[in-house]
Amino acid sequence: MWRLFIRPEKKKPKRHVPTKEETEELWFRYFYETHPRLELKEWARRLHIFRFCRANADQTGDRDRLMAALRVTSLEELEQTCAKLGITLERLPETDEASAAADGFRIPSYINLRQPGHLKLFGLPAHVWVRRERLVITISDADKPFDVTPRTIKAVEKIEAKLRELGLVSQIVDPPLNDKHCLAPKFYPEYFS
Repeated sequence: MWRLFIRPEKKKPKRHVPTKEETEELWFRYFYETHPRLELKEWARRLHIFRFCRANADQTGDRDRLMAALRVTSLEELEQTCAKLGITLERLPETDEASAAADGFRIPSYINLRQPGHLKLFGLPAHVWVRRERLVITISDADKPFDVTPRTIKAVEKIEAKLRELGLVSQIVDPPLNDKHCLAPKFYPEYFS
């Protein structure tokens, strides 16, 4: 005669699923970890083009930074905008689209042009990258590249004045980073009222 033994199922420990309130509390703790609310409120008041963007904790190597995005809808507009900013676009040898897609330093929409990358923008270290229909400018502190400091804010205020002088305000895309990591009116209206 055969006997069938069924093992009792092991009880799995209950896993806590955070509530919406707990998730929001964790987010706000993270967002304000490096800069208190009053400091961010002051930055929101002082900056009109650049936005403070908190590092994404899920991405290795991401950093706190100030970002601005300018709309560029054509090659001509991209060239004019770069010329105003003092950025020289480097031409690359022609190649097929498959090879260009594998080369991360080519501008996707204009495969014979190299991404601007790291450069000096009005004397300040910056990173400029062309994405789909926008030119994104990223600035962090020169001495602390993973942070934004009051010195960085002061320097970026001068860059904002230059962008206004050059007539580039009509091309501003706000927010430059379309998620809650970006301190912009869309996500944090209380800081801009």
